[in-house]
Amino acid sequence: MTLYRPLFMQAAMGDTEFEYDGRALRLMLTGLWSSEGPVNNSFIVSQRGAGANMSVDVSGGTAVVTGNDVSLQGTYMCVSDATVNVTVPAAPASGSRTHRIMLYVKDKLYDGTLAADTYEFAVELQEDTGSGTPTLPPSAISLALVTVAAGQISVTDADITDTRISGLTAPSWLRQSTGADDRPAIPLSGERVYRTDLGCMEITDGSSWFEIPRRDGGGSEWSTYTPTLTATSSNPTLGTGSTAQGRYIRYGRMVTCTAWIRFGTSGVSVGSGFYEISLPVLARTQTVGRRTGSGYLYDSSNDYQDGGCFIDVNVQDRVRLSMNGTVVTPTSPMAFGASDELGFTITYEAAS
Repeated sequence: MTLYRPLFMQAAMGDTEFEYDGRALRLMLTGLWSSEGPVNNSFIVSQRGAGANMSVDVSGGTAVVTGNDVSLQGTYMCVSDATVNVTVPAAPASGSRTHRIMLYVKDKLYDGTLAADTYEFAVELQEDTGSGTPTLPPSAISLALVTVAAGQISVTDADITDTRISGLTAPSWLRQSTGADDRPAIPLSGERVYRTDLGCMEITDGSSWFEIPRRDGGGSEWSTYTPTLTATSSNPTLGTGSTAQGRYIRYGRMVTCTAWIRFGTSGVSVGSGFYEISLPVLARTQTVGRRTGSGYLYDSSNDYQDGGCFIDVNVQDRVRLSMNGTVVTPTSPMAFGASDELGFTITYEAAS
């Protein structure tokens, strides 16, 4: 085991002077960055800006790349201030080819196959010659895959698959995303972004993104669903011109939803038995007690009535309404008919 001299030490007067090599500085970057990749949405691969042809443009920016030609090679900081155009091979005679656009660090000190005086990085294409997309070389990161089919004469954005994984500091500064399409294409589990369009943070498990709620606003609108009205003996027919609308929001296992249903103006059949309205998310099974919320009825020939709603014992997918202690049916506490309405609001624990 080797204990390396800490950075930024200086020999005292009369002591033997010493130097730090490039690796010492690169190892400092290794300690500052928890993952390699483009920083802040850099090095975007897109169709040629001057008109699509058999090439792609790669934007400038900053990337961190882990050197892995040898152990403890350290992390390189790569900076470009201009767009690089990369030529794509002509289309194959048949089938398709998937080429890779990569950012490649070339350090002759650690890679003896390189030409003399090669100390640089490059944005290059790895050609698929028919046996599949080549494996990345050491000290390189993948930026995109470009698929070219037989007969193709130009590369468009539809042919490009983003493969960038964000370079993240430890701890990471939050990337600013203007929308869902502006998130990292291949996120790391635990990666966070700040959604400027929503005014809140999101976190990912590597496949799905989840909003982190905050006080005083921010976040997406509630999701919509279409509630269904049924009855325990025979289901009603809402008729022509009926309406069924629902909205809900979920944080963790907590679900809050509101829904209302209005019978149409003709062709109405009110059904029989207890009325039940569907929920957007299955509720946790509860063997004792009811989960309760608020409910209302509207008699188009009279007025509104306010009451409650509940998810019954061992029920997961629907609520019943209750007015003055009586469960609502097609005939109680009012006779339902054309243009009448019922609805509810409830918060409950989801099943999973």
